[in-house]
Amino acid sequence: MATLTKVLVIIAAVLSLFLSALVISYSFNTDRILADRDAEVARSLAAQGQLADNATQASTAKASWEKERAALESQLTDREARSRELERVNAELTRSKAKAEQDLQAITLKIAELGETVKTQATLLTGYRDEVGSLRKNELRFREQAVQSDDRISDLESQNEVLGQSVRALREQLEEARLAREGGSASMGMMGVSFAKEPFVDTGIPVTGSIENVTTDPSTGATLVKINLGSNDRIRENQKLFISRGKDFVANLVIVKTDMRFAIGRVDALSRNVTVQSGDSVTTRLQ
Repeated sequence: MATLTKVLVIIAAVLSLFLSALVISYSFNTDRILADRDAEVARSLAAQGQLADNATQASTAKASWEKERAALESQLTDREARSRELERVNAELTRSKAKAEQDLQAITLKIAELGETVKTQATLLTGYRDEVGSLRKNELRFREQAVQSDDRISDLESQNEVLGQSVRALREQLEEARLAREGGSASMGMMGVSFAKEPFVDTGIPVTGSIENVTTDPSTGATLVKINLGSNDRIRENQKLFISRGKDFVANLVIVKTDMRFAIGRVDALSRNVTVQSGDSVTTRLQ
């Protein structure tokens, strides 16, 4: 029993020692735990403050970011609109380029065509120039020949006029001889009585002219006309011509004076009431 008690006492003493050690350890750990707690509380408070600062900074950063994002979204919208505008302009420029290329191709073809046309026209102009040169040479040669022909014609006309005058003189002499033979001019010899010549009609090739002027002889009242036929046309004094208007006979005309290119005649109306006008036809023989 005593032994047991001793053992128990010893065990109690040992346990007391352990308990004391535990109390000491607890006390020491309690101070450290409190210090650690206080430190943790301080760190927690500091962390909360830092967290509040970080929240504030995050809110500020978020607001700035939102503002920047809105600005970027606005820029993106503007750039998208600008991109669409540029795409539209690019499409228009592409169409304009295609049209310009087509126009350029058409102009190139037109230039080539015009070049060929110019070559053709140059060839034609060369041909025309040669032809004009040839025509000018031929014209000059023709003019020279014409001048020579005119000179020759003038010479021949002069010769013809001389021969015509000679022929007319011979015809007048023949006509006078014929009239004298036919008794157109007779004399009564010793009685001194003579008869005037009767107007004669030309039996040669008919000659036709027209009346240019109509007048009245103030001394006799006879109607006198000027015609465009003369001695060059075998018209002689005392020759009888015939005046007509269209197909109608108007009157006779007796020549009283002749010139080379015209003649003056007296109208014989054959006791009819007729009027002679300028432009009426005159012929040497009725058909």
